[in-house]
Parts: sequence; structure tokens; C-alpha cells
Amino acid sequence: MTTNRARKDVIRDRMTATGETYNVAARNILAMRHTSQTAEACRVQRWQPPVRLDLPCPCGSTCEPGEKCGRCHALHKHVARNPGSLVDVEVWEDRYECMGCSASYVVPVLLPDSPWGVVEMVPQGGVAEPVAKARLYPGVLHPRMASEVNHDPS
Repeated sequence: MTTNRARKDVIRDRMTATGETYNVAARNILAMRHTSQTAEACRVQRWQPPVRLDLPCPCGSTCEPGEKCGRCHALHKHVARNPGSLVDVEVWEDRYECMGCSASYVVPVLLPDSPWGVVEMVPQGGVAEPVAKARLYPGVLHPRMASEVNHDPS
């Protein structure tokens, strides 16, 4: 078991090394307990789409073949995967873009073995009961949530 002083020293050491604020450094140290899940979430989100549709998609999971476009009748290609919910950390969104025009669509995907973060119960102001809030794993980008790395009070 770690003493409170030793824990604070570890957090301050990380602050010095990375330039993070105290709270961000503490959360990132806590997230290191989830290192394998963090690496998996980053792998699930960061991949390059194939150049041609006859190549397998590198997303590594349930990827549907692209539908035909209603405008130009070209096929849609799987181009991105991002977290798809603000609280449910197992929901991702697959984005498909038309290869002939600017049309696109999004399909929700449930990946229970690859969450993009953790859900914490956070007290909100004077409310008696805490509220569920999702926290991103370090390195995962969410299109509708601000990354803690970008929040620099100075």
C-alpha cells in the first residue's frame, strides 16, 4: 500500500516530466492501471483505411461492406472509428464515406472487449447523488468530448 505522500510525489514527478496539471497527471497515473485497455482502445481508433475495397479493412472487427451511394452510385468505404457515446464506453461509431462524392454515414458498433474509457461516479455541485461520467483513456480522441490534455489553465 502506498502512502499519501508517496502517491503525491509520484504525481508531482509526472507533472515535472510531462508538463501536465496535477489533476491530469493523477488521472493518467490511475489510467496506467488500464494500460492494456488503453493500448487496445488506441489500436481500435487509429488505423488507416485500405486503398482499395478488395483489400480487407484494417479496423480489425465487425466492419460491414459499404453501401451504394444514393447520389452517385459509388460504394462507401469504412474510413474511421470514434467513440460513439458520452457515457457508454463500449459504443463506437464507424464512419463510411462515398468514394465518388461527399456523402457519408455513421453506424454505431458495440465493442464490449474494447472500451474507449472508464465510467466514474462524480459528485456534481450540491447534488446528493453522484453522476456517471465517462473519462477517456489517454490517447483516445472523442469528437464530442474535450480532451484533458487540451485543458491547460495557464
